[in-house]
Amino acid sequence: HSQVNWLVNEGFLFEYLHDMAPGNEPIFLDAIPADIDALMVGLRDKQIIPPLDKPYKDKGDHGLLPDFEIAIPWNESAFRKAIFQPKKEGVHELWNWLVSACLAGLGENKKKYACLKSPDYGKSTSAAIRLIPEAKGIVIIRDPLYAIDSLKRDRQIRGTKLLTWPRIAINISNFLKMKERLLSAESKQLTWVRYETLVTKPEKTMHNICDTLNIPFEECLLEPTMFNKRWPGHSSFTPTDGIEEAPAKRSVMSLTAVEQELIKKHLKDFRRYFRYTD
Repeated sequence: HSQVNWLVNEGFLFEYLHDMAPGNEPIFLDAIPADIDALMVGLRDKQIIPPLDKPYKDKGDHGLLPDFEIAIPWNESAFRKAIFQPKKEGVHELWNWLVSACLAGLGENKKKYACLKSPDYGKSTSAAIRLIPEAKGIVIIRDPLYAIDSLKRDRQIRGTKLLTWPRIAINISNFLKMKERLLSAESKQLTWVRYETLVTKPEKTMHNICDTLNIPFEECLLEPTMFNKRWPGHSSFTPTDGIEEAPAKRSVMSLTAVEQELIKKHLKDFRRYFRYTD
């Protein structure tokens, strides 16, 4: 988008600040080392910002996900030169510093917004709009029955962090916490979008988001790409090709009947509030 810098991958700066609890941000700022090599290790070890020194990859497994790789036009020396600056006095200044360094590495000029993706149940959004007055948060919500079903299948494919009963319980709790964050946030800074509406009515949804951000709608918002290369998207169940309705209309496939009832029981109010029904 002409007014949005996309930082390519996931970054967790605001999730970490959220987990430190309000008022503890100075600890994070004081911990920033003056030594650039130590600074770089910390930025990438904890993925404070996206690891832009590496190609973007989505690896297909068992034929369910498409193999996708794109070389990022990255200038490491330009990034290191921009990141080598005095320590920051506040989160707002820290954010602008990190964004400017990322854009120097990408060879891009700064636009109205810098977009950071963080799949953390709205924690990053909550912290960002609390700490940065002009920040805007967009939280995409999916029916937890299908979101947890998809996550369970994804973990099975990858063979890591399998969604056994303790992890399912934690995920249910995370959805409840997300609702609390959304209801307590400043409404002028945050908007939430149902995943199901996004993929079935993408143009209308993106027009609404643009209105929220006070930026013009552009056709590129309906054509998923990365550096002008088509982005097919992915699903834990079947290959996708861009924006598709099929993942939003499938049946539950991985969760057992008992697990489904557990989710429905504890997220009954959540699902009703966000207009999900069986």
